[in-house]
Amino acid sequence: MDEVRFTYTLLIALTIPCAILLIGYASGRRTMPGANYFILMSFTAIIYNGAYIYEINSNHFPQAIFWFNVVHFVIPLQQYLWLMMSLEYAGVRKRYLKLAKYGTLYHPVLFWIIFYTNIHHLYASSYRFISNGYFPVIVFSKGPLYVVIVASGTMIAMIAMASYIAGYLKAPRTQRFGYLVMITASLIPWFTVYLNATNTSYLGIDYFPVVSIVSGLLFLFGIFQFGIFNTVPIAMETVFRQSKEGILLVDLTDRIIDANHTMLKIYPELEPISAKHTFASFVGRRPELGCVLNGQTGLHYQLTVNGEARSYAAEVTPILAEDGLRIGKILTVNDVTLFAEHQKNLERKAETSEISFLQAQIKPHFLNNALSVIASMVTRDPGEAKKLITDLGEYLTSCSYFDSSSAMELLERELDTVGAYVAIEKARFRERLNYQLVCGHIPNVNIPRLVLQPLVENAIRHGIFKKAGGGRVWLKINRAGRRVCFEVRDDGVGMPEERIWALTMGEDEEQGIGIANIHKRLLKYYGEGLTITSATGQGTSVTFSVPCDIVVDLERRLG
Repeated sequence: MDEVRFTYTLLIALTIPCAILLIGYASGRRTMPGANYFILMSFTAIIYNGAYIYEINSNHFPQAIFWFNVVHFVIPLQQYLWLMMSLEYAGVRKRYLKLAKYGTLYHPVLFWIIFYTNIHHLYASSYRFISNGYFPVIVFSKGPLYVVIVASGTMIAMIAMASYIAGYLKAPRTQRFGYLVMITASLIPWFTVYLNATNTSYLGIDYFPVVSIVSGLLFLFGIFQFGIFNTVPIAMETVFRQSKEGILLVDLTDRIIDANHTMLKIYPELEPISAKHTFASFVGRRPELGCVLNGQTGLHYQLTVNGEARSYAAEVTPILAEDGLRIGKILTVNDVTLFAEHQKNLERKAETSEISFLQAQIKPHFLNNALSVIASMVTRDPGEAKKLITDLGEYLTSCSYFDSSSAMELLERELDTVGAYVAIEKARFRERLNYQLVCGHIPNVNIPRLVLQPLVENAIRHGIFKKAGGGRVWLKINRAGRRVCFEVRDDGVGMPEERIWALTMGEDEEQGIGIANIHKRLLKYYGEGLTITSATGQGTSVTFSVPCDIVVDLERRLG
């Protein structure tokens, strides 16, 4: 075998195990957008490169043309899969992704029909099997339908590149390098395509099999190191974009990075997001938000949206990286119209209004912390990260649920909220937190909303996390005659007797009004509030009970 032929054959052969390694690496990360199409592209690269090895080592034209046909079966598939990988990676909306998935199938079908039928020799007028001085190659005269195929492939390439460029322009600065990697990886093999199309490839050799592996490595780097829509942006899509509260993301340069659907409904002038949108200029045009530039972290105001007067609560919170560095800020806007209206109602509905307001508020710092945890787990444990997204969605759905007709909720649903919250905190603090639900059978009763979750949260934050080695939290539920008894107990740092009174009266600045609010609501509903016992260094127990026989009546009266 000629030395040049041997060297090039060996080089192509080495790309096959390389492609297999790429498939193995990507297979463990199939949940990341673009990964599955990358795997399929790698499989087609193996077929392409293997067939091309046989083609350039064939000594007879019939044998060479057979492998030539195999190579050309794979070519349009690679272009189609590359397009789909690009669109999925760039986070194109689902309806457009679905349209492209089925609409661009025309390309491989058209390619196969034109190539394999070669109608009236309009694709290739003739084939020649000639030696380039080192080994034989197939050379063919290109007809007008060949130009059609190249034009179709070019259109596929332009759509893919447009998605990358659009993604680059919308992406946070920390993610833009990933798009540059993907653009570079896409351009490299296309140079070889046009070399073949213009018959300017040196010695008539197809360099695509070699450069495709180089592109594969770059794609691998771009998808799994800089994937814009890995677990965190999936969380953004399911939580950030679909959140019932308006959310605006701002970077350190005061540039507005993104706004979710709710925010765009309130402030449609933010769409589309562009470089001219700075936080200062936006707030400057909106007098109702002016206080946030003066350092005020939260405010309430009224605004006319779609001809209807609405009440909103706004708050600005910092975005912190895992190392504690500030990397931006979040403006959250909650529609609290129902709360404002209920404030004007009779005393009978005042409590329902209060708890509805509490439910309408999602804590930005908790959302930020949860997303940071998910971000840290993306590469370490994608499966766990995906589960946390589900937990976060469950928690936010429960906290955002706004029903002014009743202040009560089914106990089972409240326990789901508690479980989702604990799962997120458990992911953050690992072995420092141990939680156990002790309940033989969950009673089918309604209890006041947002009672159990804040009690568990207080036990974790103020009992367990202040203890050096962490500790345990128990939520015990049992039936005692015609009552359902609840206990939230921890073995944390505990507190002195005088602080218990301050908690129930709402005068404890560290824990805010949470405990006092729960105590007051329980007193109003049942005539009995919280019972708190604690000992410094030993832990705290908070108990209350619900009389089963008045639950249905309460639900009827409070409705």
